[in-house]
Amino acid sequence: MPPKEQPKKWKAPKGPKPIHRKNKNTIGLGRAIQSARQKENSIEYLPDGEMRFTTDKHEANWVKLRSVTQETALDEFLSTAELADKDFTADRHSNVKIIRLESGVDSASSQGLGITNEQRGKLDAKQKAHAKELIVPRRPAWDASTTKFQLDRQENEAFLQWRRKLAHLQESNEDLLLTPFERNIEVWKQLWRVVERSDLVVQIVDARNPLLFRSVDLENYVKEIDERKQNLLLVNKADLLTRKQRIAWAKYFLKKGISFTFYSALRANQLLEMQKEQGQDYNGEEITLDEENDDDNSESPEILEKIKIISIDQLEALFLAKAPQQPLAKPMPGRDNLLQIGLVGYPNVGKSSTINSLVGAKKVSVSSTPGKTKHFQTIRLSDSVELCDCPGLVFPNFAYNNGELVCNGVLPIDQLRDYISPSNLVAQRIPKYFIEAVYGIHIQTKSVDEGGNGTVPTGQELLIAYGRARGYMTQGFGSADESRSSRYILKDYVNGKLLYINPPPHLADETPYTIEEAAEFNKELYVFDRLPESRREQIAEAAKAKGIDTVDLARDLQGLTFSAHTGGDAHKEARAVTHGGKQAALYNAATDLDREFFKMNGVEGQLTTPFHRAAGPNASKKHNKKNKKGKKKALMALD
Repeated sequence: MPPKEQPKKWKAPKGPKPIHRKNKNTIGLGRAIQSARQKENSIEYLPDGEMRFTTDKHEANWVKLRSVTQETALDEFLSTAELADKDFTADRHSNVKIIRLESGVDSASSQGLGITNEQRGKLDAKQKAHAKELIVPRRPAWDASTTKFQLDRQENEAFLQWRRKLAHLQESNEDLLLTPFERNIEVWKQLWRVVERSDLVVQIVDARNPLLFRSVDLENYVKEIDERKQNLLLVNKADLLTRKQRIAWAKYFLKKGISFTFYSALRANQLLEMQKEQGQDYNGEEITLDEENDDDNSESPEILEKIKIISIDQLEALFLAKAPQQPLAKPMPGRDNLLQIGLVGYPNVGKSSTINSLVGAKKVSVSSTPGKTKHFQTIRLSDSVELCDCPGLVFPNFAYNNGELVCNGVLPIDQLRDYISPSNLVAQRIPKYFIEAVYGIHIQTKSVDEGGNGTVPTGQELLIAYGRARGYMTQGFGSADESRSSRYILKDYVNGKLLYINPPPHLADETPYTIEEAAEFNKELYVFDRLPESRREQIAEAAKAKGIDTVDLARDLQGLTFSAHTGGDAHKEARAVTHGGKQAALYNAATDLDREFFKMNGVEGQLTTPFHRAAGPNASKKHNKKNKKGKKKALMALD
């Protein structure tokens, strides 16, 4: 056997030894995170030798105040356990039952095909019967002797009971669809503080659907805290409504005894910007926002005064008139006695724009009040008035279907999965000719024989027409990208490019409006003058070429050629110009396959003899011989 080799000994590498130099940067992200973790789990020794430590998470304020309107089943279970301060264990062998909560109207409603007038009436009656159960969580009573721990415990218990009541309402009434609402208690705490602090609570709502964004129970809660506190409904974005629509809503609000006013923060800010560009300072002069003619004397003077879109100075004067004469809360030592005005509303209803218009019209510099909390913002409007801005908050409410929630901006569009339901609602509410005029497209609808409506397009037909005109195609065969098209159309609807105003309920019996009444209520919105300026120029040129002086969209659009819309004559339907080749021009992939298989475009009936009899000199007579033999046998049988 060969001798074993001795294992080699390890030798230190040649050269100088590595020196670990100390990092001179003692401040960094890693050290900050490490220091924060150490402070979270720090151990404290009391004088008597007792050791105390905590495992609570210390999150930043912006993390605590995140708005949570929708939760998964697991997140909802964990948040409920945290509010109840309960421990729980998981058993892998336990039976799990999944309860699916959806709108129980019918299959058509869940698919977004719209609901009939009869179904809407039944749902509205049931919603009114349970309207009193849509309450705002109350803050428990407290005083100076209540400790922070006791107050947190009481607030969590009250909030947990409130969530259980709403969950029971949803489970016991499957026909009712409850809108997403705020589930983060930290956001509700800011509302409690704003309501307690304010002398006048202003609810800002969207003029396109004021009743959805109004919380009736919040007004009751304000009165429960102090009877002297006042409520005001600020109907923002009122410039989107016509004069007749504002009259209808004003009559409804006056009959219900609601204190309201019409306002447009967007137009107020635009006027301020125009004055700045012209080098003029706002000098307190009245800015008239209502440009429509008020010479009509058919309405009462009260109605004519109420339908005016007030200016910035008028809004501030209204705040002072509605609020109590003297501030209700005693000022802090060394502070001025200020009138507190709280602004509350859903996200994206124009709350920040309203504050900017009020503050932008002032010559004094805008500064936050010293000592303000980190949660809600207080802004000094004048020497005697202070605005208290509450974070945007979604109140619980009822809706008819999920598509309505998307169209009203309650559900986010970018996170949308079911895009057919809201698209069907848009196609039903906005007339076909107006959508074609706005986007410069032609919507190909199926006839009644093919299973379609013929006049009112479906959501899928609208999305396909828009995607084909814009060149939005999917991968593979290349059909129209309906999902991408829906996001553009739904955002235009929420932003007001495709405008629809919900009419108020009937004044006599509070019954909801019908589909036909809603179409008549919005008729004035779908005219030539309401189109974007560039589109008006295109259609005007096309009408001029046809010899049309005054354009009526419902009557003349079918025969005009503009953008991707090719007009037809009296006997032919308009066509759509598509981009992207042959595939983009298809309604869907099945259309091309059917045409290719059946050769629908080249079939002509030219047969002169039966198909089983061959014609020509070379034809076989075998088949005819069999027929002759059969005839002979038949004759012999008769004899």
